[in-house]
Amino acid sequence: MDVDSLYQALLAHAGSPSVVALGILAATFVLEDVASVAAALLAAAGVIAPGLALAALFAGIVLGDLGLYGLGRLATRNPFARRILRRRGLIQARGWMDSRLFASVFGARFVPGARLPTYTASGFLGLSFLRFALAAVIASVIWTSGLFAVIYSFGALVWQELGPWRWAAAATLLSCAIVLPRLWVRFGRVTQRG
Repeated sequence: MDVDSLYQALLAHAGSPSVVALGILAATFVLEDVASVAAALLAAAGVIAPGLALAALFAGIVLGDLGLYGLGRLATRNPFARRILRRRGLIQARGWMDSRLFASVFGARFVPGARLPTYTASGFLGLSFLRFALAAVIASVIWTSGLFAVIYSFGALVWQELGPWRWAAAATLLSCAIVLPRLWVRFGRVTQRG
């Protein structure tokens, strides 16, 4: 799924903002970044109210985050997993992660590829669901609102000025949203060594 195909699919339901909102929410379970770009561009084009698009996007992302925690928690019902949880190294890992839960969950939101292992590990290790949920919601509000605002603002310009080049610009913006955090992490590692 790419931004253009999602955008076109949701645009077909432009007369029904609730259907577009449900489509945005559902799309977050497949590819969050694509759903974020499409939602902001749909709002910039006037297909859906920005508040409704952002609410649908936020709801889908938070539900996905809580679902990852739930998957980790569900895995502990397996007898083999229960034996693993009793190992000394995992007991120490639980203590380490519990003392850094907010920072771990918050940081994973901004580092591509880190959410799945961090959020499922939080559930698997039995860390506080309420503390996890609070950290996930706060991180999602900051990330989603910021990304949406940038794309929405840029999207309005794209829609008015770039015409057929708007998809190239959207792809570039999405690429930057994915690549720049990775470069930031890599740059941080290099400066720590030096």
